Amino acid sequence: MKSLFKKNIITASLLIAGVLSGSASFAAANDAASVFPDISGKKIMVGFWHNWASKSDGYQQGSAADVELTSIPAEYNVITVAFMEGSGIPTFKPYNMTDAQFRQAVATLNSQGRAVLVSLGGADAHIELKAGDAQKFADEIIRLVELYGFDGLDIDLEGSAIKAGANQTEIPAALKLVKNKYPHFIISMAPEFPYLRNGGAYEGLIKNLEGYYDFISPQYYNQGGDGVAAGSGWYAQNDDSKKAEFLYYLTDSLVHGSRDFIRIPADKFVIGLPSNPDAAATGYARNEADVRSAWERLTAQGTPIKGLMTWSINWDTGHSKAGNAYGYEFANRYGKLINEDFVGEPDNQAPSQPGKPELIASSGQVALSWTPSTDNVGVAQYQIWRNGEEIGQSTSPQFSDNQVTNGNAYEYVIIAVDKAGNLSLPSEAASVVLDDDKPSEDNEQPSTPQGLYGEASGAHAVKLSWEASSDNVAVRHYNIYRNGALLTKQLQTSFIDTGLAAGTSYQYQVEAVDTSDNHSDKSEMISVTTEAGENPQPGYPAYVAGTAYKAGDKVSSAGGVYACKPWPYTAWCAGAEWAYAPGTGSSWAQAWDKK
Repeated sequence: MKSLFKKNIITASLLIAGVLSGSASFAAANDAASVFPDISGKKIMVGFWHNWASKSDGYQQGSAADVELTSIPAEYNVITVAFMEGSGIPTFKPYNMTDAQFRQAVATLNSQGRAVLVSLGGADAHIELKAGDAQKFADEIIRLVELYGFDGLDIDLEGSAIKAGANQTEIPAALKLVKNKYPHFIISMAPEFPYLRNGGAYEGLIKNLEGYYDFISPQYYNQGGDGVAAGSGWYAQNDDSKKAEFLYYLTDSLVHGSRDFIRIPADKFVIGLPSNPDAAATGYARNEADVRSAWERLTAQGTPIKGLMTWSINWDTGHSKAGNAYGYEFANRYGKLINEDFVGEPDNQAPSQPGKPELIASSGQVALSWTPSTDNVGVAQYQIWRNGEEIGQSTSPQFSDNQVTNGNAYEYVIIAVDKAGNLSLPSEAASVVLDDDKPSEDNEQPSTPQGLYGEASGAHAVKLSWEASSDNVAVRHYNIYRNGALLTKQLQTSFIDTGLAAGTSYQYQVEAVDTSDNHSDKSEMISVTTEAGENPQPGYPAYVAGTAYKAGDKVSSAGGVYACKPWPYTAWCAGAEWAYAPGTGSSWAQAWDKK
């Protein structure tokens, strides 16, 4: 139960102030809004609810709908109210209801076992707490809990707001204070999935709330060509032909903490998807079977996730530009999937037999490579056996054994292991004898990467691919250069460079690096120009979402030129503080950015 004593104090103070005007009953200590619904151990469908009037601002020119909280379909058992925002200590106020009416709506939902959270931030808000703000922020959250009956808080910071000021420490510290007061207070997050890579912007928030958060619902949308590399493939968020693979492999990476992503436990993991094509620029799952395939595949391998999230409930029941109703498509599609007791058939199928390892011996080292195995769900790793003993594991079909001595013979066998722990047949054995005489060091450089190809992937990304290099021992990785400077290392022969400016040319080269750190010659240089974006204006740089612009900066977007408003409006811009630039033929107006 929420603190009845604290609630009575707040109610009394409001009565003294005369603001309740005879409607103090909304804060009755024993109403349903005083109860925290229990979502532990439950599958959930999370929907964001707009705390603003409907408008025609869809990505396909459609319109979201005005939705009463109490009329939200029962499939949504967690409703996240957007947004808690404002400079200094953020807060919340209902846009179309009195405090009493809003609390009564929350009470109705709570009485049905449904939780109502308030979301912090959003794309257009710049939240920035200062050092020492934790207690003030916790006090404001507690005030909102007592006043409106909120059951939790969702962190939905985007762009530079994620690390602004002391957010990474003060927000977790405040939520821990609230959680200690209300043990059943729900804490969630809705990060864009690129921020969940190792070293990504959300890593600090997640680590600082370890053991406190109840679920995380990464946004699998509005990320264009970004995605996940798995096996020998690249699965991009906006590639509808590989949507099922993208949903599975990205989620699999996150629940295992693999493929350079941080780990989020499966029982706290919720996939975030747009309700329809108007709700997001990209990411809409056109085929229900793609989502079901990923869901059931995760369940079958023993990592069933907690649920699905959508932006948003209002879009789910909105309508297209042509006036066609979306008719709660998301809720109708996936409500049954969320709530059915799907138990995948046990995965008893072993991976295929790995290829016989090829061995390259040098002084004190044997480099192994082999033809990879296949599996109905996926190969998790390979066991490397030497002379009848397991000496290591590898997630890729190659391994370097440095625990060998000249003059001795060694026999190697490879066994594949799938995600369910099934073992393949051992590969054919391969043997090698290391010479007593110490051979010369490996000074041979890999071959130069050939066939470097690049193409624009929208206005802010470039997709690269090239042919694999060869080496006398083994290629370890590839260095990718942009405009002459080292950009990153890549194990695969493809890469997507994101966060680029629209309508801009970039030069790329690739070099191979072997296991002895010999570098190949750089490939031929190629130039790739990103797409122009929406009607760029000559003489002004294209707007890049998430960039922290300073007051006075002018950018081109949506067919107009915009300026970052000077103080006292803001000293930073990433959406809501933009206005048409004076002197460009337009009057001051609100910005164009959307969730």
